[in-house]
Amino acid sequence: MTDRLLEPLLDLAQRAAAEILAVYGTEFAVSHKADDSPLTEADARAHAVLVQGLTELTPDIPVLSEESATEGGAAIPWAERRRWERWWLVDPLDGTKEFIKRNGEFTVNLALIERGRPIVGVVQVPVTGFAYCASEVVGAFVRRCAGQLVPLQVRA
Repeated sequence: MTDRLLEPLLDLAQRAAAEILAVYGTEFAVSHKADDSPLTEADARAHAVLVQGLTELTPDIPVLSEESATEGGAAIPWAERRRWERWWLVDPLDGTKEFIKRNGEFTVNLALIERGRPIVGVVQVPVTGFAYCASEVVGAFVRRCAGQLVPLQVRA
């Protein structure tokens, strides 16, 4: 299953990145969450794209997003989450402080967690267009600017 998810996840991450970039070039407002971490319209827009897309892709798998509670929803209680065998873990805009500084050092992150282990994931870099993805079934890859997936090589 995880190998079939890579392309749809890459597309979803790219769509979230496009929403982030649409805000990036504007004079956006910055608010703060309860923990005083920053929040922008880009966080909310990427969150909406990812949650909707993941829910459509895998309606039976819950989504835990960093922004779930900030979008008017309630944080999912630990008592419920700890029973989950499988869930999507999402950070729609990882590096909001860097986004605000406009230094390009932020990402879209999503992973499917099964029994406490990531089994497939994508890290999309909106500014460069690069995406890094991996699946325990097919390995790790990089995609440059929506091109072909290229296997990542590491030393033993």
